[in-house]
Amino acid sequence: DPMPEPSAIEDVRLTDEYIAALRNADLYNGDLSAADIERLLNPPQHTVQFNEDEDRGLLLSLRQFLAHIGSSEDTYRNSIASIRQAYPDLDLYSLERIKKYIADLTGVVPIVSDMCPGSCHAYTGPLADRTTCLKCGQPRYDSAGNPLQRFYTLPPTSVLQSMHRDPKLCHEFGYANRKFDALIEQLRQLGAISDYDDVLSGSDILDAFLKGRIKRSDILLMLSLDGAQIYQDKQSDCWIYIWVFTSLSPDLRYKKRYVVPGGFIPGPHKPKLMDSYMFPGLHHIAALNKRGGLPIWNALLRQIIVSRLFILLAGGDGPAITHLNGLVGTAGKRACRFRCGLKGRRKPTGQAGHHYPCLSRPLNYVVADCDHPDVLPTEIPSAWIDNYATQLEEVRRSSNQTEYKSRRAETGICKASILSGLEPCVLGAPKMFPGDIMHLVLNLGDLLVPLWRGKFERAETDPLASWDWAVLTGERWTQYGREVAAATPYLPGSFDRPPRNPAEKINSGYKAWEYLFLLFGLGPGQLYKVLPDAYWESFCKLARGMQIIYQYEMPYSDVTDAHSHLVGFSADFEAQYVRRMPERVHFVRQSIHILSHFAPEILRIGPGICSSQWTMERCIGNLVEEIRQHSTFYQNLSERGAERCRVNALSAMVPQIVPETQRDKGLPRGARDAGGGFVFLRARSTRFIPSPAERAALRRYLDLQTCDIPPNWETKLRLVKWARLRLPNGQIARSAWKESLKPLHKVRMSRNVKRMLCMAALYTRPDADLYRRSSGALWSCSPRGEEGLAVVEIHSIGSVVAMVPHSTYFCGPDFANRVFAVEKPGLAAASL
Repeated sequence: DPMPEPSAIEDVRLTDEYIAALRNADLYNGDLSAADIERLLNPPQHTVQFNEDEDRGLLLSLRQFLAHIGSSEDTYRNSIASIRQAYPDLDLYSLERIKKYIADLTGVVPIVSDMCPGSCHAYTGPLADRTTCLKCGQPRYDSAGNPLQRFYTLPPTSVLQSMHRDPKLCHEFGYANRKFDALIEQLRQLGAISDYDDVLSGSDILDAFLKGRIKRSDILLMLSLDGAQIYQDKQSDCWIYIWVFTSLSPDLRYKKRYVVPGGFIPGPHKPKLMDSYMFPGLHHIAALNKRGGLPIWNALLRQIIVSRLFILLAGGDGPAITHLNGLVGTAGKRACRFRCGLKGRRKPTGQAGHHYPCLSRPLNYVVADCDHPDVLPTEIPSAWIDNYATQLEEVRRSSNQTEYKSRRAETGICKASILSGLEPCVLGAPKMFPGDIMHLVLNLGDLLVPLWRGKFERAETDPLASWDWAVLTGERWTQYGREVAAATPYLPGSFDRPPRNPAEKINSGYKAWEYLFLLFGLGPGQLYKVLPDAYWESFCKLARGMQIIYQYEMPYSDVTDAHSHLVGFSADFEAQYVRRMPERVHFVRQSIHILSHFAPEILRIGPGICSSQWTMERCIGNLVEEIRQHSTFYQNLSERGAERCRVNALSAMVPQIVPETQRDKGLPRGARDAGGGFVFLRARSTRFIPSPAERAALRRYLDLQTCDIPPNWETKLRLVKWARLRLPNGQIARSAWKESLKPLHKVRMSRNVKRMLCMAALYTRPDADLYRRSSGALWSCSPRGEEGLAVVEIHSIGSVVAMVPHSTYFCGPDFANRVFAVEKPGLAAASL
């Protein structure tokens, strides 16, 4: 499309200029040297293999380097020096030499660009020739002509070329085409998609493939941007973006070995023109796509394949996503990130420009342009209204700031998305910007917990005594925190870090993963008889909906159930908490409104867990842990990112040097493959004599089989008892035989299993009344003891779950022997 006439609004005009620069991208723009470009366009056409005898010194140096990747540089130097003393004849590599060797072998070269010391913008694209900051006026160079601040961009291209030098990984990159073929066959046979288990299952992405917009030779990518505070106790904000290779299957693409850092933007101040920082990486991709794609030597096909880099989705949290999608933030008049067009309402006093997506018009409410009629939950507009292009052009044509602000408020659009400059190799703005269920959990926790504690922002005309939901106060809050901490021994080790005691740690950086378990894992059981019944039942609608949308795989029926529960909670929230009171309009945050959009988005771009910020969160955590030079932490973080790219490229093309702890392992010593991904793990007892109850259970099982059972079968029976069973999802189920020998405070119980083919017999069926009232979120059971013993096929075990005792403090003595089930949220994706 031709570029529009220059806008009178500076920020709009600058973004359009960056988009135009992407459309005219050229590899020979000075970002890379001629030698680097030559290597990129003519990649090596052979695999990399080392001889264990002839290359002993090099292999040992490489393995030492990888083994010490998270340590200080001196650790590598000392290790090499020690080995050299024992084996003086080995040609061992110094740190500088091994780093240069890896850089040369992988071809990973960062693009280093100048930026404003105040982080306002980078000197790239249309601003490349400036010598002072456009926003703050600070100089670009010091008195000696050296840049005052620089930042790193790490294109994913050399990493992709390196990964394709391994035949096995080439096959793995064919996942997307195989998945598309399977989905097309499913459509042909069934007329619909039966299960949604990947972003590729979404209708928008499958449609792009069917229409030829996505080609079979394309490499599919996801981009993720987020801000990070490196140190909790000082100003240390920065921005990071990463690349996820969607052409790989979900069980590979989110792993550390395959996620590639894309760029590091030093702070501590927020960028005022993020497009200028994103430009070098996007320009690199645009320039290659303009030439037809990235030349990749495919080790499986033994030939060069030219692949376009197609960006499916680009995600971020609330602040980050506005830099990518060009829409207004959460305070805007039409602030829904899914562009449903819902109009917000302002508080009668204070926060003059802040709008809230309150559906019901408050009583005695007279606020200009906000007193529109009620919007019923069933009348919330669908996402992605079709007037984006028209409204964007309207914003572009604003003649002055006053007109611009008015049109921005009415449309919810600030400017175009810089990713538009990569068309046609993007899914397309604004629909390529998904929601984020990770930060949704944080935002809901920041809303609900303070409300229940009576700590949320409150007007003087809204007395705390009227907050009948504010029950987590005083000793009840303290006891609730104890109950959360006391649940830890009952959570299997595969559940990762358990939530800390919220009464002690809620203000100490409570993490999204902790809120996820606190609210939607433990919440339905632990908040029963804590919250008033009506509020608990409403909360359980939210919990059940979140449990469903956090699944990695779900049928269409689950999607519709989740939508019903989430919309129901949104409606209840306004009715129960806001009650049409003008003073409470601010209770209705965007995290309440967007619940109505998350389930339908699954049909469009697959499960939210597959495009969430969890991968970014882990990547940031891993990189920050590797910082060793704290006086220059921005520079060190960028260098660690470049090193991560090189190590990922090296590990992919030379699998033989991957440390033992990171390899795909076979069976542990003494283990026995039980088929179907199930593995028996030691300890083992070959002298097992079953109790009478166990013999009775075994007899009942055998009676159901289609085999002849001799009369004296018990005397001929030989039983072997195993301590552990590894499931296909990687979880370890432990038997009560060994786990019961440990003291409770040293146990993370893993002997409770969810059975997909039959009801578990160790516990009673869930309490039907609580199950109904909780919308299916609470499975409250009692142990049945020996009378409930039954034998089941191991292949019917679906996952390890927690069985957490109910609180007798809150629920009373009748619940002394009752437990409730907790399954790991996002189980499949969290285990990737």
